[in-house]
Amino acid sequence: MWDRVLAVGAHPDDIEFGCGGALLRHAAEGSQITLVVASDGARGGDASRRKAEQARAADLLGAKVVMLDLPDGRVGPLLDFVGLLEEEIAGASPDLVYTHMAEDVHQDHQLTHQAMRIATRYLPNVLLFESPRSPLLSSGVRVDISPVMAQKVELLAAHASQAGGRRELGDEALRARATVHGTRHGCEYAEVFTPLRFALPFGHQP
Repeated sequence: MWDRVLAVGAHPDDIEFGCGGALLRHAAEGSQITLVVASDGARGGDASRRKAEQARAADLLGAKVVMLDLPDGRVGPLLDFVGLLEEEIAGASPDLVYTHMAEDVHQDHQLTHQAMRIATRYLPNVLLFESPRSPLLSSGVRVDISPVMAQKVELLAAHASQAGGRRELGDEALRARATVHGTRHGCEYAEVFTPLRFALPFGHQP
């Protein structure tokens, strides 16, 4: 069991897409979960609405959410961003961290990964999650999300301003991606993460 879990995403809905199922599993096990969202999401819609949607998703997870309110599309400069993240990491004192993978075409996702790579340099357990436009991971750390797949769909549905116009956030697409991972890893639905650093023994799953 992980006592304190931190997830950091560039935009509202990034965390729920990338590791929502894993976070639901952690919540069911009693973990304290903190979400840090870098940008206000204004390029994808009304910023105040997106913040309200993120708050709703956090409520469904039973998580604390911190909005850094950086400009959408311009979450840098890097060193300033690192400083903000270090403050949140110090406050959350996480045992396990989830954040963006480097292989992503969105500049905010890439910069969030770079900043987190620096900000978590002393932490032993950091896992990297997919986004809709990052590569589909074929291997890594697997989390069976079969028991919480319906709840993951609900988490993304909380971001109604995005889910309505983006097929990749809809029920069918989410289940299809999770089915691919599950088929490869011996369960119905799964999420897969690339370990940036992962100190647990080989074969152990979070």
